[in-house]
Amino acid sequence: MNRRGRAAQGGFTLLEAIVAMVIMATSLLALYSWLSTSTLALNRAQAQALALEDARAALALVEDINPMAEPDGERLAAPLAVRWRSRPLTERRPGLSRIGLPTQFDFILYRMDVEVLRDGRPMRRFDLRRAGWEVVRPPNLEAE
Repeated sequence: MNRRGRAAQGGFTLLEAIVAMVIMATSLLALYSWLSTSTLALNRAQAQALALEDARAALALVEDINPMAEPDGERLAAPLAVRWRSRPLTERRPGLSRIGLPTQFDFILYRMDVEVLRDGRPMRRFDLRRAGWEVVRPPNLEAE
């Protein structure tokens, strides 16, 4: 075998090696970009899930509040703090029984603006409508 035959069967040329490295680098950059995007999306989804969980916990905390007696306030359930502010949507109305007689309660419909904080940082805001009540008359025992 002569010299020319062996040289023709040699390894990669420098140009082929550079082209292979450029292709590999481009593929790795695309892979890292996809990985970064996936990580950011996962972090956003986890933050949304935590905020939703906090909102549900806050809803459970304000569920038994009478906005007529406690129009604004704050409740703590570490690490959450729940603040609310209520404003009336309707005028005071007397409660009526099923047969149309007045009950011992008067009612006002309120809008409660609720803010949920986790470790002092605002996590979520929402509003809900709640009825406020107040005992203003003795019970009507004859109506039932």
